[in-house]
Amino acid sequence: MTMTRDDAQVLFHVVGTADTNLLPRLLEHFCLRDVVPERVSAERQGDEMRVTIAVRREACPEWEMVARKLGQIFVVRNVLASVADDAAELQAAG
Repeated sequence: MTMTRDDAQVLFHVVGTADTNLLPRLLEHFCLRDVVPERVSAERQGDEMRVTIAVRREACPEWEMVARKLGQIFVVRNVLASVADDAAELQAAG
């Protein structure tokens, strides 16, 4: 199956402090835009959490701005957002 631009996904890879506020604060930015993620996964590694959030690109056309907003959350250390159908990437430091 070939992925088209309409069904391409944006993947947000987040590294943050293992804190009870991390997941709700990340998901809040999608709720505010009425975007339901296709997939959310989180794994704790010591004092860090690694979170991946996948959304359909057409559901979140302002994904670059969302990545920057995620990087501004006080418990976030690093954000990498990429579009699954091309080489577009955005690095946002937390």
